[in-house]
Amino acid sequence: MGGEAVFWVFIVIFSLLMVIGFVLLDRPRRSRAVQTHLGVSADPKEPRGRHLPADRVDPTQSDNRL
Repeated sequence: MGGEAVFWVFIVIFSLLMVIGFVLLDRPRRSRAVQTHLGVSADPKEPRGRHLPADRVDPTQSDNRL
């Protein structure tokens, strides 16, 4: 085989290995360990999630300073 044919065979084999590696490594891991974090519980009646609503501010009792 000539040098150019060996080059193209190498390119094809390398490309196939890259695609196979990407497919195998792109999948999410199937972990059987205990999850270290829990999802935040969200109340549908409270759109801000688990935090209490902020106190209302009366704009007449504040000044305009920043």
